[in-house]
Amino acid sequence: MTSPDGALTVVFNGEIYNYVEVRADLIALGHRFRSTSDTEVLLAAYRQWGDDCVLRFNGMWAFLIHDRRDGTLFGARDRLGVKPLYLWQDEAWSVFASEPKAIGATALCTLAPDWHRLADSIRWGRMDHGAGSCLAGIRQVPAGHRFRVDAHGAIAEEPYWSLPCGRVSTDAASARSESDWIDELAVLVTDAVRLRLRSDVPVGFTLSGGIDSSLLICEAAQLNGRHGSLLAFSYQDTQYDEREPIADTVAQTGARLVRASDEDLDMASLLPQVVQANGEPVHSLAAAANHLLFALARRHGVKVLLGGQGADEVFAGYKDFQWDQWHTQFVDRCWAALLEDVRRYAGLNQRSALAVLSETVTRSLRIALSGSTWFRRLRDARVTARSTDVHSVFAPEFLRMATTRSLTPADLRLPAQQQYALTQWPLPMYLRIEDRLSMANSVEARLPFTDYRLVEHGMRMPDSLKFSGGVNKTALRRVAQRRVPASVSSRMQKFGFPVGYTPPATRGLHRLCAELVATKDFRERGIYDKGAVTRLLSREPRESDIDTLFHLAQSELWLANMDSHRDGR
Repeated sequence: MTSPDGALTVVFNGEIYNYVEVRADLIALGHRFRSTSDTEVLLAAYRQWGDDCVLRFNGMWAFLIHDRRDGTLFGARDRLGVKPLYLWQDEAWSVFASEPKAIGATALCTLAPDWHRLADSIRWGRMDHGAGSCLAGIRQVPAGHRFRVDAHGAIAEEPYWSLPCGRVSTDAASARSESDWIDELAVLVTDAVRLRLRSDVPVGFTLSGGIDSSLLICEAAQLNGRHGSLLAFSYQDTQYDEREPIADTVAQTGARLVRASDEDLDMASLLPQVVQANGEPVHSLAAAANHLLFALARRHGVKVLLGGQGADEVFAGYKDFQWDQWHTQFVDRCWAALLEDVRRYAGLNQRSALAVLSETVTRSLRIALSGSTWFRRLRDARVTARSTDVHSVFAPEFLRMATTRSLTPADLRLPAQQQYALTQWPLPMYLRIEDRLSMANSVEARLPFTDYRLVEHGMRMPDSLKFSGGVNKTALRRVAQRRVPASVSSRMQKFGFPVGYTPPATRGLHRLCAELVATKDFRERGIYDKGAVTRLLSREPRESDIDTLFHLAQSELWLANMDSHRDGR
């Protein structure tokens, strides 16, 4: 879109959810609009506030604005990096795009693997960490950054937002009661959903039996009175039975449920589509199940899907965060809180409180020793000795290309671990996969829990409102208790996005791998242990082979895609 006077032209990917409110502010300042689009609001906001326009927006975006008044290019990426923005540069060119293959299509550069990043994805399961990508020479514009390219091509980049640095001070936290924190959280959740329901096309929901997605659809039903008109899309796996909480949520909201199941998970067909859509490796079979849901939404005419991504990182949904909290209590000498928390956890999980406390103390002592050279060597030797079956089909010299993460004891406190999860791994990986798969199916994924106000509030909350007595997402659960069925809010099990190792997936992966390893490209690749691959494929597939087959298949599919781009196939 170009401004009426021709001075500004914008290329924009995403949504500004609060464009109605920003538009009203701009009208009050004298601006006039020809449309009701958020793109026109973006241009007017830039004209009014310049680089600081991004501070006014609540949404997901990657945009570039050519300012003909001074010949510069201004751009920005949203605070959490929900929308992607990649950059490749040489002495003559700077190329921005939403995905690496678009950069490759310019023919200015050849797409080639970054072998260190690919090794990270195999050895550690780590992807989208830092500013790089799995393609050599192509990096991501960091989330929460803005930049300006001057008339000579020089790029000046800076952050305009960052996460709150851990918890608020003890005095500030104690000045607020738990109910104050939770009441504000409830208001923010409602408003995040309200903003993301703005749409002139049908809106649906991804739904599991967990708190996150259930809370979103219950909020929507309450906000808009859409009882009986909501569509929910659910992946239901025979190995993980979530039918009861899903049925209760559907009954409460009156939503119509559309199901996909593991019987639809033909990996020989789905995995090539998933790898092609992503342009970079993915983490697990869950990506294929996610692809199924977006395809279902498209077939039912739903163009926008709300999902629960981000809640685990913001509100401490991962099990490991419990150990991080206990370590934090231990080093802060909060003995009474630690003992009470361990006692309650042990009671809920039928474990010995003394045994749990012993594990906690041992872990904290190991962390304290982690800075010493001899301890790091011992730890690295143990990690290498515990190489998994997945590693067995890759050449050791390739796996040694993986980077290591240097940790200090401070990095393993709960606020630091949350910050890493939000900014490095796994959330950036999940956001990238969500964006690619939704866009491949012409569906827009909207994620209320990535609303920056919710993220800031969650990061500032006391740790006791994140994990308490072995119960995760303490604050979010208390909000959900008022709004979702009891069968959901009281669930202690966490499945995440459960995808079982069932026969459809097993057979499909085995068949796909057999086809891939028969090619000349595979034989000449040099990153595989071909003997281990032969042994793997010579036997009938079993459940324990699934992870190995998955990583073998997706790595070779991704590398074959690189070959196709390079050779113009």
